[in-house]
Amino acid sequence: MRDSETPEIAEKLARPLGTWKIRLKNFLVKTVFERFRRSAQEVEEQQEEVRGNPFLPKLRSILEQLLPMYQISYKEFRPLMIDTDSPPESLLDEDSVAVVLEQISEDLNFLRIATDRPAYFSDYIQRMYEETGLVVQTEPKEQEISGDVNVILDMEQQGDIARRYMRAETLYIPVFKRQWRRLEPLQNLDISIPIGYNTVIVKGIS
Repeated sequence: MRDSETPEIAEKLARPLGTWKIRLKNFLVKTVFERFRRSAQEVEEQQEEVRGNPFLPKLRSILEQLLPMYQISYKEFRPLMIDTDSPPESLLDEDSVAVVLEQISEDLNFLRIATDRPAYFSDYIQRMYEETGLVVQTEPKEQEISGDVNVILDMEQQGDIARRYMRAETLYIPVFKRQWRRLEPLQNLDISIPIGYNTVIVKGIS
């Protein structure tokens, strides 16, 4: 082999090695980027879940399991609903309060709504009276909670949980302020529901 051929051979041997290094580098960069993207997506989904409540359409069936745990029948269910502080910005968006009202209205014997927008509920109040005879009462927010209420459905999304809602004789259910957790994500069976400072397990909610 001539000495002049040595650099040429070395160059040929170096080319595949250099290509392999570039491919490895590209693979590692792509892998790290993909992991970062997935992580960012998971964080975004978790934040969205905190802001919302994926179990809201199942609230009626959840209540039907939850109330008997506290020796309350649906006939004895006397809720105070704390109206949302984050109404939809567009008429095309669904109001979370309307979603809940449509679920709990059947067989309801009592309902009081603490709200800063009483006119919003006028049609619902009129319909409930005409169809069921139930007189739905509204009151301003921050008013003292009356003793005839045994469950508080807090629909507010902003701020902290007010301590005045924590009463031994009243179930306080923060629908948005504390996250409702799915315990078996593969089977979609059990969820953890916050009640005041405690949590309860509700089963069979897909």
